[in-house]
Amino acid sequence: MRLSLFLLAVLAAAPSCKEESLPDERWLESTQRQEVIVFKDVSPLDARGGEQSFYFQARKLPESSSITSPSGFYYYSLEGDSLLLNNTRKKVFFRMDESGRSFTIGRFFPDPGGLPELLIFEKQ
Repeated sequence: MRLSLFLLAVLAAAPSCKEESLPDERWLESTQRQEVIVFKDVSPLDARGGEQSFYFQARKLPESSSITSPSGFYYYSLEGDSLLLNNTRKKVFFRMDESGRSFTIGRFFPDPGGLPELLIFEKQ
């Protein structure tokens, strides 16, 4: 009986020992509002000096499109005013706004229609 009470106390305390993680940061492209970048457990600028990842959700492409969906995880590191995408070895422009509420990034995926080369993503 004592062993059962001890195990019950340990199991009840286990969730409170869970490591706290940062909330996901969701950013929406500002002109057409169809592309989303989600930084999981990290702010975009926390990548200085190390590799981080984000999830990119592209708009739904028409079935007739010959473009493969660029949605998925991208691994990156920041180098000055550039973001180095380690998956594709592509370097694109990156600058966080002074307010921390938006950033400008070079388009790193095929244009689905009408997007500029430099995109602004706003924090949601």
